[in-house]
Amino acid sequence: MEMIVSRYQDMVLNITVDDSRNNKFLAVNVTDFSNNEAKAGSIYIGRIKNIVKNINAAFVEIADKELCFLQFKDEAQMKMYHNESEILVQVIREKLKTKQAAVTTDINLNGKYLVKNGKDGVSVSSKIKNVIKRNELISILNEAADDVSGYIIRTNAVNASKDELIAEYNRLEKQYNDIIKKSEYSPCYTCIYSVPEDYILAVRDSYDENITRIRTDDVDIYRKLYNYLSVYDKKKLEKLSLYDDASYPLSALYQIETKLLKAVGRRVWLDSGAYLVIDVCEACTVIDVNTGKAVKKSGNKDKHFFDINVEAAKECFEQIRLRNISGVIIIDFVDMISKEYNDKLMKYLNEFAAIDNIKTSVVDKTALGFVEVTRKKVKKPLYSYIE
Repeated sequence: MEMIVSRYQDMVLNITVDDSRNNKFLAVNVTDFSNNEAKAGSIYIGRIKNIVKNINAAFVEIADKELCFLQFKDEAQMKMYHNESEILVQVIREKLKTKQAAVTTDINLNGKYLVKNGKDGVSVSSKIKNVIKRNELISILNEAADDVSGYIIRTNAVNASKDELIAEYNRLEKQYNDIIKKSEYSPCYTCIYSVPEDYILAVRDSYDENITRIRTDDVDIYRKLYNYLSVYDKKKLEKLSLYDDASYPLSALYQIETKLLKAVGRRVWLDSGAYLVIDVCEACTVIDVNTGKAVKKSGNKDKHFFDINVEAAKECFEQIRLRNISGVIIIDFVDMISKEYNDKLMKYLNEFAAIDNIKTSVVDKTALGFVEVTRKKVKKPLYSYIE
């Protein structure tokens, strides 16, 4: 897979493409320079404007007239504050349509291999299945200091060296301490920490073994990526290149505009001739699987429908990641009679959901046969930038 970083209108797009499938777009991360709203991960000194006691929550102003929703952990934490209290918060969900941004008092700092989350103990990503490797990573981190606590070891750490893990631990500890110190003397509405541009975060969070090349045709973007990777991710530095064919830019080479418009389209065709219909509603997203041209006149129809549903399931989760669909997702697959095939389909769904870097869960199948999926809301969906 390749990563393409290119300017598009007022934005910078970081696009993950599958070069083995005609450069199919797998993910698009958007850095929107025209939008000054709070970004997920940024840390502010805010002011509590209104405490809502019956739901243990408050509205916090992090800039002039920019209110965010804060859910307190419990009633005891809520009683620690009052209206006009200053409070250190971090944005955990950006503003989406009519919903305000959400913030938390738990400060999280993400690195390539580690997350400092302030909770007790050290945990390991559930995607690292090997018990021996999990214990090895915990042991390495415990060597970094006498009392290591409040860390999550990310999936990327599987291929990290001991020195890389310890170096990132030390960097995150210093960064956290600097943030706390700065917050003690900074005035209200100060942005204590700004996250890097989304295209840099996308490069950082990509798995080393999956990305073969990172290309950009913008000198300024190239320099920023080069400077970042030189310090924080030298493994990817050799994969970075500047594309300089002015006669045939990357936007034309990868048909970026055409594929972006297709990426937010309502209908998605599958190789079998079946297709998906994707409808975004205020409360949820609905995906309908249709057999389309994939009609079997004879033979085992249940097996035929199962094959279509598996193909559709894989594409559904590719589309969810590509479009950055979040919240409640309802999928209506082609009906199958066989319990065996239905159970197998649910197994595949859980496997496809596990690939996502953002927490995605297959909840269950409803009595009416719809599959319920939930995906954590962090960033805006792709259609909000493109349409």
